[in-house]
Amino acid sequence: MGRFQNFRTYLAVVLLLAPLAVSSSAAAVDAPLKLVVSVEEQSIPAPFPAHISLHLHNLGKETLWLYRHARAKLPPPMHLSDEENTPLSTGGSILAVQLEPVSTERVTISTPAQAEAFDSISLPKPSLVGLAPGDDYEEKHTIRLTPALSEVQKPLWGAYRLTVVYKAQYSNADEIHRDLKVNLWQDEVSSNTIEVQLQPPTPDSRCEVYGTVDTPDSVPIGEAIVSLSDKTQRLVDQTASDPDGKYSFSGLPPGFYWVTTRRHGDTQDTGVFRHVELTAYAPSVNQHLVIIPEEVYEPKHMLHKPVLFRITDNAGAPLDRVGIDVTYANGDLVDNVKGETGRDGTVALAIIPGRNFVTLKRKGCPKQDERADVTPGAGIGAFQFAFGCAKK
Repeated sequence: MGRFQNFRTYLAVVLLLAPLAVSSSAAAVDAPLKLVVSVEEQSIPAPFPAHISLHLHNLGKETLWLYRHARAKLPPPMHLSDEENTPLSTGGSILAVQLEPVSTERVTISTPAQAEAFDSISLPKPSLVGLAPGDDYEEKHTIRLTPALSEVQKPLWGAYRLTVVYKAQYSNADEIHRDLKVNLWQDEVSSNTIEVQLQPPTPDSRCEVYGTVDTPDSVPIGEAIVSLSDKTQRLVDQTASDPDGKYSFSGLPPGFYWVTTRRHGDTQDTGVFRHVELTAYAPSVNQHLVIIPEEVYEPKHMLHKPVLFRITDNAGAPLDRVGIDVTYANGDLVDNVKGETGRDGTVALAIIPGRNFVTLKRKGCPKQDERADVTPGAGIGAFQFAFGCAKK
């Protein structure tokens, strides 16, 4: 409770000193969002990343819907055959990190400092969070910080200023606002600036994990996302395999690590985990990673998509306390998600794209069956149903 009160106090100070960021979207007029960033470790030795928290505060008068988690970049639109001819929704939230040295006196910088948010280790399961007026939402991220290089290619260690830019955009935001009367926040807002100290590697940081990613038939897999985590499964570093399937992590201190990989852009979770130990006597480990093809893997997880449901009575007024039971079934894969509408008649659920069967329930009312054909691709889906029974 004390930590939350401290954040409230900090946020109040920031709001007094900084200008408000007001969305320009038609679907989020008069709904400003304030972003405050904090970092767990002020001093960060290489190559370990920074663990940051985004604190988002709704300064507006209406509920905002935010897409979580933010990513370093949005996935490319899916390609569909001419026969499918299915309209796709695109979009999501993006996290950009700006990193600049505090002092550059008498130093010529040849390569600017860089910062990038890591991707999810496992298959991401994005969702929507409703942020009521005056409410706060926190989201944690791991980011890689790389110091600037001098003209002689030497890292410039020391104090850096870190700022986060949070963005969101959706191809169907205006349509959702018109049909469902809900506000998807889409705009760009910058955080406060905090100072971090980038430190050189410790003397014992000489270990390395390297290897290849390929198929069971020894075909190299390029652009696979390879992640390195510590013994507590906290993300340490991340890279992409090259065209030959090769990857490497260097400058590591001795310890236990997890190596994880999955295909870039997978819609099914076919990732693999491997455990390695680095010591002063065995500082280098070659870890071969094999990804099983989707077509021979029994999927336990698939890429979900955030979907907004709005339930009204026959006159169009929102209905609260309506239970929603959504079932996806395709062969051996069955997924069931449940939720309940709030006072505004809406609820957000994470659902597998495709044909979903929806059952509406309310105390004192008979069940009502509907169907929701959730389009593939990124972004947000939206459906509105009129519930024939409106008993309290």
